[in-house]
Amino acid sequence: MTSPGARVGLLDWLADPRPDRGLRFLRTDGSADRVPYPELARRVRGRAAELSGLAPGELVALMHDTGPDFVSSFFGVLHAGGTPAPLSPAVPFADRESWLDHVARAVAAGATTAVCDERFAADLRAAAGRAGRPCRIVTPGPDDGLDRPAPRRDPASLALLQFTSGSRGASRATRIGWDNLETNIAMIRDWTRMGASLGVSWLPLHHDMGLIGGLLAPVLAQADQGLMRPEQFIRSPLSWLRQYHDGGGQVMAMPNFGFDYLARRLRPAHVAGLDLSGVDVVVTGSERVRRETLDGFLGLLAPCGLRPSAMQPGYGLAEATLGVTGVPYGRPVVMVAVRPGPVRLGQPVEVLGEAELDGTAAEPAEHVWHVSCGPPLAGVAVDVLDADGVPLPEGHLGEIEVSGPSVALGYLGAAPDGSTRFTGGRLRTADAGFRYRGDVYVLGRIGDSMQVRGRNLYVEDIEQVLAEDIVFPWRRTVVLAGYLGAEATVLIATESGLGGRQHEVLDRVTSIVGPDVTVRVVQVPPSTLVFTSSGKPRRRLMWTRVLAGELTGDVLADSGAAAEAVR
Repeated sequence: MTSPGARVGLLDWLADPRPDRGLRFLRTDGSADRVPYPELARRVRGRAAELSGLAPGELVALMHDTGPDFVSSFFGVLHAGGTPAPLSPAVPFADRESWLDHVARAVAAGATTAVCDERFAADLRAAAGRAGRPCRIVTPGPDDGLDRPAPRRDPASLALLQFTSGSRGASRATRIGWDNLETNIAMIRDWTRMGASLGVSWLPLHHDMGLIGGLLAPVLAQADQGLMRPEQFIRSPLSWLRQYHDGGGQVMAMPNFGFDYLARRLRPAHVAGLDLSGVDVVVTGSERVRRETLDGFLGLLAPCGLRPSAMQPGYGLAEATLGVTGVPYGRPVVMVAVRPGPVRLGQPVEVLGEAELDGTAAEPAEHVWHVSCGPPLAGVAVDVLDADGVPLPEGHLGEIEVSGPSVALGYLGAAPDGSTRFTGGRLRTADAGFRYRGDVYVLGRIGDSMQVRGRNLYVEDIEQVLAEDIVFPWRRTVVLAGYLGAEATVLIATESGLGGRQHEVLDRVTSIVGPDVTVRVVQVPPSTLVFTSSGKPRRRLMWTRVLAGELTGDVLADSGAAAEAVR
C-alpha cells in the first residue's frame, strides 16, 4: 500500500487565490458566468461573516441549486467553524412528501441552521416542523467580503455530514472528518493526475461524486472547472459534451448511467466535427461499471478522438469519503468473462477469458463481462472476506472491506440496518467482489442478491445480460429479486412494456437463474420505479413495496403458475 501525495487544506486556497483560474457556471443558453478564485474567496468570507456565531462543529444544512451560492455557503460554513450538510433540492425526488421526509431526517440529525436559496425557505421550514426541531433559516444576503481568520480545526472533527443516496437502503448521514476529506482528495488528484483545466461536472453537489470529485477537488487545486445543473445535462447531453471540444476540458466524470444515457441520446451525426482528443481522463464510478455502456460510449466518440486509454473506471462510496480504487492513468481497462448465474460467496471465481476495452461491442454470448475497477488508491487497503469475516485469497468472491485514512468516522446515530457497517476503523461495504491480478472487480450489493441453491444471484448480472442481448430501456426497467412467500422470484418491472419482447426476456432470464426461480415480467404505471438522485435503483425500497402490495402492475409473462402477489 503506497501513501497518497501531499494534502492540501480545505481552506488553504482562501489565503492565496489564483486570479487566472476559477469556476464557470453554465447557463441554459450555453453561455457561462466565470467567477475567478479571488472573487469566490471574497464571497466565502462574506458568507462566513453572515454566519458568525456558529458553535464549533455546529451542523448547517445547505440547499442550493448548482451555482456560486453553493460554493460560498459550503466553504463559508467551514470558515465560520460549522459543519456543512448538503441536501438535495426537491427536483430529483419522486414526490414532495418523500423529499420533505428526507429533509426532515437531516434536521432531526441535528441541523440547527439551514442556508438555502429563497425558493427553498418555505419547504425547509415545513421540514423543520415535521422533524419537531427548531431550525434557523438563512437566505443569502450580500457577500460583503469581511476578512475573517480561518479557524483551526481538529483533523478528527467533522468537515462534512454526507447523506448517502439511498441505494443501500434508507439514506444515512455519514460523518466525514477533515482528515478523511483532505486525504481522499489528495488520492483522487494523484489518481487522475489532475491538471490546471478539468472540464464540466453536471453531477448534483449534494452527492459525494459531484461534491468531492466535481467541486472540492478542483477548488483545492485551484483548477479551472465548469459546473452545470443535472437537468441541463439530461435535457441536452450534447451541450455538456461540446464543452470538451478542441481542448476545452481534460477530465470527464459521471456514473455508468450517465455514459449510457449520452450514448443512447446521441447519434454520430450529433457529434460530427467534435474534437475530443484533449480529454485525458474519463472517470466512471458510483455504480457498477458495465462493458456495454463503455463500448457504446467509446463507439460513439472514438471518431472524435476520444481514446480508450482515457477511461478510468473506479469504485467508491460515501462511507469511504469517495474514492477507493481506480484504473491507473493511461493503463488499458481490463475485463474478465465469467459464467452468468448464481455464484457462492467464499468460492473461486472461474475466469473464462480476458480482454482490453477498445470500444468494440461484444457479441452476445453465454457469459458476463466484469470491468476492472483498478487497484486500491494510494493509502487504501482492500480485502475480500468470507461470510465469517476471514480474508479470502485472490480470485475468490466475498464481501469487500476497505481500510485507510479516508474511511469515514461512522454514521450519525444508529445505522438503519446492518449491511454497510464500520468495525474498528474498517468499512464492511456489503458489496460483493473479488480481486484478480491486483485489481478489484465489483459484482453488486449483497443486499441486492438472492440465494439460490446456496449460491448468490446478483440482479445487476441479469440486467447486464439483458442490456447486451435485448434492448433494456434505461431507467424504465429494473430487475428485482427476493422471496414471495417461500417462492424465490425474479421480477422484471418495466414502465415501457419492453416492445413486445417480454417472452424473450422471460426465457433469457430463466436460462440464467434456472428452474428453481420464478421469473415474472410486470408492466407498472409510469413513475412507479424509484431511483436515487444519482440515478441508482432503490431496489430494497421497491421490493418492500412489492411485498406490501404497493408496487403493482399487469403480468406480461410468468414462468410460475401464480402471479397474484404483484397484481
